[in-house]
Amino acid sequence: MPRLEHHLLRSGPLVGPALPGSPRAAQQAEHARRQQRCGSARKAGGGDGVTGDNGLSLDGRASTARVYNYLLGGKDNFAVDREAAEKIIRSAPDAPDVARENLRFAGRAASWAVATHGIKRVVDIGVGISYGVPIPSVETCVKQADPAAKVIGFDPDEVVLAHARAYRPGYGGVLHGDVTDLDGIFNHPAADLIDTTKPIVVVLAAVLHFIKDATAVMDELSERLAAGSVVVLSHATSTDTSQGRVAGMTKAYKKASSQIIFRPEEEIRALAHGWDIVTPPDLVDVQRWSPDGSYNGPSHETVRVVGMAAVLPDHRPEQNHTAGAVQ
Repeated sequence: MPRLEHHLLRSGPLVGPALPGSPRAAQQAEHARRQQRCGSARKAGGGDGVTGDNGLSLDGRASTARVYNYLLGGKDNFAVDREAAEKIIRSAPDAPDVARENLRFAGRAASWAVATHGIKRVVDIGVGISYGVPIPSVETCVKQADPAAKVIGFDPDEVVLAHARAYRPGYGGVLHGDVTDLDGIFNHPAADLIDTTKPIVVVLAAVLHFIKDATAVMDELSERLAAGSVVVLSHATSTDTSQGRVAGMTKAYKKASSQIIFRPEEEIRALAHGWDIVTPPDLVDVQRWSPDGSYNGPSHETVRVVGMAAVLPDHRPEQNHTAGAVQ
């Protein structure tokens, strides 16, 4: 099993050298600037970082991506990540099972969207670290549904980017991007495969519960994307979960790279205002999401993550917070 520290040493531009003035050259220059900034930040951090066997110093906070990797059963995480994950598990013993069901949901829903709607481009925002986890990832599932489809991954975490570039060849590209900066994603100089004049699939699996203004993200997507686009979304919910468990999991993320926000189901549903939620299955627990009813995982009592797929209609209603439904 490759070690996480080695992924960083092997990281670099998405592909080989580019011609001066080309979009890839701009991307590589930006990558070099980000690497330089990251190096300066690590030096400034001094003894507060986490140091791997090769001497590489990382931010001393738990990373949400590496915590998720631990919950999935992966090996690419540090002690600070495992400590946070174990706190989550103490509050919600079902958390590892729900994390795995969330990954299955993301692949299942994205591949369904590609196969059902004939969409050829998928944007996976927040790619995570799933190497070595025996569950097909989003890009693998999409390729199985349509080998001609292209999946572009975005993530703001340099460790995640290096890992995905080294070990997830199913992506058509893995680029730096943050869900709170959709302009940076859709106008990325190396993202020329994304044509927002045509329908695309956007995957936001376990992403928006780390974003304070998740509504703004969904509103901007509805403005940017073409009619017929599909968003695949999953989110931790406080509905039917004890407040004590919610408080415990929230506390576990308190000092992590991002803090988690448990929203009630009605708020998660409202994120899809202006979109048509695919019904059935509607907004349901991720292990129950299946348009044809062919997938039905076990119930979980200590933590719930709900998911939905929603289609952007031709006719977009005025701003309101009532999501429609599509058969």
